[in-house]
Amino acid sequence: MSRKVWRKASYPESVLTRKLILFDIDGTLLYAGKTPSEVFAESIGFIIGKTVEFPKQIFFGRTDTFIIREMLRQHLATPADGEYHRIREHFIHSMKERFPHSDDGFLIPGVREYLDTLKNESDIHLGLVTGNFKETAFVKLSRFGLDEYFETGGFGDEAEDRQELLRQAVEKATRHYGKCFSSEQIVVIGDTLHDIHSAHHWGYRSVAVSHIRNKDTLLEGKPDILIENYMGLKGSQCLFE
Repeated sequence: MSRKVWRKASYPESVLTRKLILFDIDGTLLYAGKTPSEVFAESIGFIIGKTVEFPKQIFFGRTDTFIIREMLRQHLATPADGEYHRIREHFIHSMKERFPHSDDGFLIPGVREYLDTLKNESDIHLGLVTGNFKETAFVKLSRFGLDEYFETGGFGDEAEDRQELLRQAVEKATRHYGKCFSSEQIVVIGDTLHDIHSAHHWGYRSVAVSHIRNKDTLLEGKPDILIENYMGLKGSQCLFE
């Protein structure tokens, strides 16, 4: 029996020049302030009939689907899908009403200028990979004027697990742009260990943003690149070197 020899996948030159950059939102593009976690806790409490504390530190990098289901597991003996859907709808409705008028939060320094630079590079394609529900993701982006940069993405409605979320984000970007992307030409930019680990799971490059996170904690995940913010970044090439 002949021995099977594994070779690195080869791609046409046209594929190798296509680059996909997927951004997380919270802590990566912007800091949304206290309103989202307050609304989340209120929505869960309203549906289950008891006051709950929202342990935000535990849920960094998790999807909204995971957060709701985990909170239900903690507070109800037999959580049901109906409660999940009611919390989700209550949260989305409340975020649409309250977040556009909240006065805290900020953009990560240099992010708008960097997105402008990337949009002007013909071989760069942008997308999102965020644990936010799709509707609340764009509520956040719209308030800061970043919604116009993103036409596709993977969202917390679609997956509970971050690795599956990333797989779906790449699949949707491939369909949206009508182009294939090699793993070497995909970069995931995030601010938690979950972002780093999911990128490495699929063989993609990982960029960690430490502006509101602990740099040493992020380094434990061994990102390919660690940046504090986007100030001084000139283009996409530095992400792929």
